[in-house]
Amino acid sequence: GVTIIGAVNLASTVPFHASQLYSRNVANFLSLLFKEGQLNLEDEIPRSTLVCHQGEVVHPRVKESLSTSQSDPAKQSDTPNSTGGEPNA
Repeated sequence: GVTIIGAVNLASTVPFHASQLYSRNVANFLSLLFKEGQLNLEDEIPRSTLVCHQGEVVHPRVKESLSTSQSDPAKQSDTPNSTGGEPNA
């Protein structure tokens, strides 16, 4: 005969392991983000995830997107205003 040894309800262990994996990823990211208590801009991962630094947009794609939307008034007038009503004029 064959004997199978393993967890009876494997699906019930998935959320626990997913939480462990997520928390490990966050801890590793934070360890890369800060070096000796200071923001680490030498490492590629923190540098590429940084959007703003000291009040300025530093991420190239975000900066490009913001400059494109600000330079094209036609795009701005087609977006709804903050109240969700009529488009901005």
